[in-house]
Amino acid sequence: MAVWEMASGLAHSGYFSTTGTQQAGTLWGSQRKLVSFRRHQQRGFRKMRNARSIGITLALLALTVSGCRTISPVEDVPQAPVPVSAIQFEAGEWRVTDLVVVVTDASGTMYVNETFPAAKALTESFVQAMPAADAPARSPEYDAGAIGFGGSDRMTVPLEPFNRAALAHQASDLEIMGSVDGMGGTTPLHAVIDEAAVSLEGKMGRAALVVISDGLPDNPVAALGAGEVLIASRSSQTCIHAVQTGNSTDGQAFLKQLSELSNCGSLRNASEATSAAEVQYLARSVFAGLGTPAVAAPNPCRDRVRLSGIEFAFDRSTLSEKSKEVLSVAVRQLGECPEIRLTVSGYTDSIGTATYNNGLSFRRADAAKDYLIAHGVKASRLDAEGFGESDPVASNGTAVGRAENRRVELAPID
Repeated sequence: MAVWEMASGLAHSGYFSTTGTQQAGTLWGSQRKLVSFRRHQQRGFRKMRNARSIGITLALLALTVSGCRTISPVEDVPQAPVPVSAIQFEAGEWRVTDLVVVVTDASGTMYVNETFPAAKALTESFVQAMPAADAPARSPEYDAGAIGFGGSDRMTVPLEPFNRAALAHQASDLEIMGSVDGMGGTTPLHAVIDEAAVSLEGKMGRAALVVISDGLPDNPVAALGAGEVLIASRSSQTCIHAVQTGNSTDGQAFLKQLSELSNCGSLRNASEATSAAEVQYLARSVFAGLGTPAVAAPNPCRDRVRLSGIEFAFDRSTLSEKSKEVLSVAVRQLGECPEIRLTVSGYTDSIGTATYNNGLSFRRADAAKDYLIAHGVKASRLDAEGFGESDPVASNGTAVGRAENRRVELAPID
């Protein structure tokens, strides 16, 4: 993937962009778009649909299968930024969010469903509504970054001290990215959330992830898992605020799940942010809080950690690399909460005899326990149990469901 910087007028602002083998042009403004899509719909976006991960749960399978169908854009949503000024805090309020990453979906589904113009416009408006660097704040730290994405392409502002000009340059230059027959790329939201998590590593303070998207990622389960890891990996509170462009019920269901991963997130449709007052209300929900001592973040060790979907191959008890990443998060959590003990519970799908599956579930639990011990967790804090094929989280009637059921779960012992 080639790396390039924008012209000198943008380089000084801190904004940069990366692209794959082909940088998509500004596609949505052309009348040829819908004609082109109808011509290539069956050929081009079938590739996207067929490339979906097999780790998707049944609850979200319909979302993935239907993710590339045409979704009507919500009427009366601005296709250009709304003139809006930075929010002003009222008496007794101040900025309580110290770190924010704005994620804008510029992938193929946004092109096909004609929801990208609204997402771009809202991103530009939100940037203008963000509080100024000198606004009253609980903490002097105020870092902001942005990621526009489609396929492997990115348009990024690093997470650095708040720079409205850099964020505004990035937002104004957003365009459809990636390449599937020239109509935008895949929607790897899970990878983008992972990238946001990397940018937040080592930074203290309350964080917010603002996701502006139609809610139709390539792999919804992986995206939710990435969100869980992001929240669990930080000792400070992390809130996910989602804004849906378009009217896909599947997209709304996914974004609702994503925003509810944190106990401080929010979900709204772009049709609820069409005026300056509504955009400011969105910004206030992300940044504003009462001028009282910060509420301590929930004890991260009390949250149940689930290794979902792809952790164990059929009839195997070997940890996948993804499982090791999540277990590494648990190691950090347990280091912060030395009084917590965990039950490590292993499960299988329904293939095989009950006796065999019971033994296999124990071996999976032991594999996770051994990893934790090898990374410094005392064995006395861990109880490993195997439950065979009992308590499935998905149907054993499909390969997708069986993959979900081959898992290990960690839960605090009360």
